[in-house]
Amino acid sequence: MAEDRSDLTVADPTAVMDATLGDLPSVAPERDVLVLAWSGDGQRGPEWMPLKRGGVELGREMEGFPRGRLSDGRMSRRHAEIRRNRGRWVVSDLGSRNGTRLDGRRLEGSAALDYGSVLRMGTSVFVLGRRKIEVSPAPADAELVGSSGTMEELRRAIAAVAPHPNSVLVTGETGTGKEVVAGALHRASGRRGRFVAVNCGAVSEGVLESELFGHRKGAFTGAVGDKEGLFTAADGGTLFLDEVGEMPEALQVKLLRVLETRTVRPIGSTRERSIDVRVVAATNRDLVKEVRGGGFRSDLFARLNQWPIHLPPLRERREDIPELARALLARRDQGGRGLSLGLLEALMVHRWTLNVRGLANVLGVAAIATPAGAPLELSEQVASMLEADTAMAEPPPEEAALLRTMPTVAMVKRPSPTPESEAVAEALRANKGSVAAAARAVGASRQQIYRVLEAEGWTLDDFRS
Repeated sequence: MAEDRSDLTVADPTAVMDATLGDLPSVAPERDVLVLAWSGDGQRGPEWMPLKRGGVELGREMEGFPRGRLSDGRMSRRHAEIRRNRGRWVVSDLGSRNGTRLDGRRLEGSAALDYGSVLRMGTSVFVLGRRKIEVSPAPADAELVGSSGTMEELRRAIAAVAPHPNSVLVTGETGTGKEVVAGALHRASGRRGRFVAVNCGAVSEGVLESELFGHRKGAFTGAVGDKEGLFTAADGGTLFLDEVGEMPEALQVKLLRVLETRTVRPIGSTRERSIDVRVVAATNRDLVKEVRGGGFRSDLFARLNQWPIHLPPLRERREDIPELARALLARRDQGGRGLSLGLLEALMVHRWTLNVRGLANVLGVAAIATPAGAPLELSEQVASMLEADTAMAEPPPEEAALLRTMPTVAMVKRPSPTPESEAVAEALRANKGSVAAAARAVGASRQQIYRVLEAEGWTLDDFRS
């Protein structure tokens, strides 16, 4: 492969981090969609349909999904509806027999929806999502489980960079599957060498240096023979540096030299060896913050961040949970077991501090706690694990008390899908149709402003006069 020796040092590291999955070019705009994540004890789903401006009525014989009529006998004929109201999607129960549940609670009357909101009606579970329409599917990979718009964008990001020698930096919370992404990238690249992984935070500095670069016999006490380093082992393939943010500064300098020269010199040797290795690094740290604080070298950051991929937390792709559950159970030789509707709903509305790793742990407990052959249930053991996972995300009591004394404006809230249309219209009029200025005025992104324009059927010319 061609060697990349471009000077990628940047004055401001945030300039590089601004390139995320959402910035990938596509001819199709994003649309709000209703995802059928689960129906008929898991016999259907995932499927999705675009939400038209007039909304949709949900019922037991509803049409609109790719596989045809829904046919959920536990839904009422006219069960609920989702309509547009002041720039937001609002769900209303239509007097259904069994009721509608929103994010794990019974819906009383109407309520506004956020992206990721989970609706349960009868034996069917829906999620409000967003994805690009009329875009060719990205190449599949058996290890990348999920049909959400986020996962499609992830597959496109991998396919785009796979044939190139660029280093890739994968960021995301713990348990989101960074090594899975690195493995998928290696398979898509067609590189004939090995996929080699190392956790930079799991070993001491001296051991990590020897692991990465190798050593010669007698180089230090205990070096009783030559050792091949992981860079050499991955020659012609991919080296995955997990938790790269934990790497000591002295090793950061040596890693930078390897990336710049494409050569490696074992400890105790005077000779350098040329290597052809694609490096994929991963971290759950904010490396931009680390660079600004002096904990991570800016030049190494630029070398690693030649193609950034950010993995969203599981709570931002809830529609993938049924597929993930099936795949995780299959890996435990429990592939024939289903999930009860109560357990599925509990999994889909949970916030998942440990993400996919946490989901795997909970399913493992459910498989043990439920009698063999029966669908997995929401047992006491499972409920206890979910509570423990939630507790890990909560601040300590002293910090929680401090937060309660802070002004309301400082409290964190999950963002709405779009700002209210009246506020957007007023801001556009005041700024003569300038989307950027209107976005600043209402505290939204330009993409959100365009969503309101699309939803209301407005054009910028309506405000430029």
